[in-house]
Amino acid sequence: MRFFCRGSIVIAAAFVMFHAHAEWVLDESPAAANNWGYRPSAEHPPSEVNPPGFTWRPTPKAEAYTLEVARDPAFEDIVYRVERTPWAAHGPTAPFEAETTHYWRYAAYNEDDERTPWSEVRSFEVPGNAVVFPSPSREELVNGVSHAHPRLWFTKDDIPRLQELAEGPLKDHFEAMVTRAERLIASPPDTTEPPLYPEGVEHKSAEWREIWWGNRRRVIAVLDGASLLGFVYHLTGDTRYADAGKDLLMAFSEWDPKGSTEYRYNDEAAMPAIKYGSRAYSWLHDSLTLDERTRVAAVMRERGRQCYQHLHGGHLWNPYGSHRNRAWHFLGELAVAFIDDIPEAPMWLDFSATVFYTCYPVWGDEDGGWHEGLAYWSSYLTRFNFWTLLMRSAYDIDIYERPFFRQTGYFAMYVSPPGTEHSGFADLAERPHVNRSTARTAAIMAAGARNPHWQWYAETIGEGLPNDYFGFLLAAGAAAVESTPPDDLPTSMAFHGTGIAALNTTLVDARDNVQVLFKSSPMGSVSHGHNANNHFMLNIGGQPALIHTGSRDIHGSPHHTQWMWNTVSQNAILVNGEGQRPHNANAIGRIVAFETTAEVDVVAGEAGDSYGNLDRWTRTIVFLKPDRVVIHDRLEAPEASEFDWLLHAPTQFDIDEASASWSGERGSVVTEFVYPAGMSIEQTDAYDPPPHDWSSVDISEWHLTAKPAEASATQDFITVLRINRAPEGIEHSVEGDTHTVTVEGRDERLVFTPEALTIERNGEATRFALR
Repeated sequence: MRFFCRGSIVIAAAFVMFHAHAEWVLDESPAAANNWGYRPSAEHPPSEVNPPGFTWRPTPKAEAYTLEVARDPAFEDIVYRVERTPWAAHGPTAPFEAETTHYWRYAAYNEDDERTPWSEVRSFEVPGNAVVFPSPSREELVNGVSHAHPRLWFTKDDIPRLQELAEGPLKDHFEAMVTRAERLIASPPDTTEPPLYPEGVEHKSAEWREIWWGNRRRVIAVLDGASLLGFVYHLTGDTRYADAGKDLLMAFSEWDPKGSTEYRYNDEAAMPAIKYGSRAYSWLHDSLTLDERTRVAAVMRERGRQCYQHLHGGHLWNPYGSHRNRAWHFLGELAVAFIDDIPEAPMWLDFSATVFYTCYPVWGDEDGGWHEGLAYWSSYLTRFNFWTLLMRSAYDIDIYERPFFRQTGYFAMYVSPPGTEHSGFADLAERPHVNRSTARTAAIMAAGARNPHWQWYAETIGEGLPNDYFGFLLAAGAAAVESTPPDDLPTSMAFHGTGIAALNTTLVDARDNVQVLFKSSPMGSVSHGHNANNHFMLNIGGQPALIHTGSRDIHGSPHHTQWMWNTVSQNAILVNGEGQRPHNANAIGRIVAFETTAEVDVVAGEAGDSYGNLDRWTRTIVFLKPDRVVIHDRLEAPEASEFDWLLHAPTQFDIDEASASWSGERGSVVTEFVYPAGMSIEQTDAYDPPPHDWSSVDISEWHLTAKPAEASATQDFITVLRINRAPEGIEHSVEGDTHTVTVEGRDERLVFTPEALTIERNGEATRFALR
């Protein structure tokens, strides 16, 4: 019996050890819609750069990974290998042979140095036209940082040239900074530590908002002020500025980094503390004592640790968190500033570079679109250019070599031509000031990409580089860019990666423009790009005519999440009273056809997958420039359903039996409901729910619903927009599933079937497949 028991113990121990070991395997479950995915692979478009970035699903308890790339699936001809990378992603340091199939695999190590079996083998091929853009190694990143200060954006060697510019062509720009620096000396900002939220305060209430955003403002006032003073000190040599900046920085160092400006407590205060605190430290370094440097470094180490902890656990695999897409490069700035003072700084710098070389930008691809819309395009890409300046000054890396950055300025030009009072889709698009901030960003991008069209766009709107030290350094590092109007460009463009099409009659002046905007996004309706797929808008003379409705009182409020994120607020369609999956990565759309000519633009989108109760919704828009738009909708549901065709305007519609007219300051539009006949049409100005009663948002918009008389499993709609008193006269015929439309004064004959649109003109036919 004793022998049996002892043997049982041995067998049991072996069984436990075997299964404990067997459990240490990779998690290779498929990527979800909100994951970046296994890249590179056939599931994703070919990489625009060589080498591509590699990403894979993190495995629990993994401490490090090994990546291998080979020319053969048996891995006998290995061309690249990286040992023990700490993250489930890697930016290779050398390009691969183009137009050649390569294979890759990875394995993970745990804290006991046990290795998993190799992963599934995946293949990729780098296109021959991919831009060669390898990542620096960690050693190169660290060695590229100057050992002296200042080291962020400029070094001591740069100062004589910057001083010459400050006394010469950039004199006005620099004197404006000196004036602001003098004001900071005469009247320093409040340096008391920002307050905590009172116990029991209502989340997102007026009191909460004042502290939340007020704390951010105080951080910026103190640390941007310290940074400015440090910059002016270096170019003037006047120690008054250094002393004043030091006072602000040291007052900040007394704040509790785990208090009111802690990262998870208020990231809108924590992020500017990271970026401005890093600049202020580097630019004031030689005026600080060793003890003062140590105090600041200790505070910034804790802030960097908080930021890194927030990012590294999931950002590389799920990089769609909006705020994270600026936090990573702020962490990179901090790492450069404190590379000698914080032990983790080299790792943080490597991590930041890994984000950039593997999963940035997440909201656009090589065609230059931006899923989160122009307000966030402007906000985030302006901040991203901090990283651009760092990479150029420290490593001589030109980020504008990458296709996205060579193209993205056109996104602003097409969606919001000069004078447009609305900036398209996504949060804050309804606010007229966005056009000016977009132009400032375009000026920054024009300087980086040397693009004359973007320069023209910025100048035409009346904006230039920021009038601060960032703008000064951009101007100092950029050659003059000549301004060229977009006369040589088509007036319309589709950004397929984000599913946005901008159809214009002119790009030169919005007052002369009729614009149709359309969205059907493969990125879903997540983050700030929450608009429904197959939603369209109309701007006339630069002013909104047919719109998406609501105005964000605060992100995440009931009005924002229950109205603005809901299909009912947009020019789309409800199915049995239900809209698309709100704020969901699985609410997928796509542009299935696009063409632009001088006379006619065509765009079509498919949004059936955006719904939980619909098999198909194909919307085709034909813009007969400049004043007629024909819209065909084809819907297919699994059962007989009711469909509500929605339309919205800034003011009330004038409804007739089968049409709705709207007039604004710069134009008018008549919406004619051609098919089906006999629809009920009604409108309201109610919101459900409205903005919060403490909100300063004051809106009054109208919401129209057109409903067919009978439910059906399939439904076609034919709708025609007549703009600026375009002639009446529409001929429509239907035979089975085929709809044929002609409009008065036009030569085109439009034939819509479930499979295609055919445009017949002058004996020629152009076919656009829709499936």
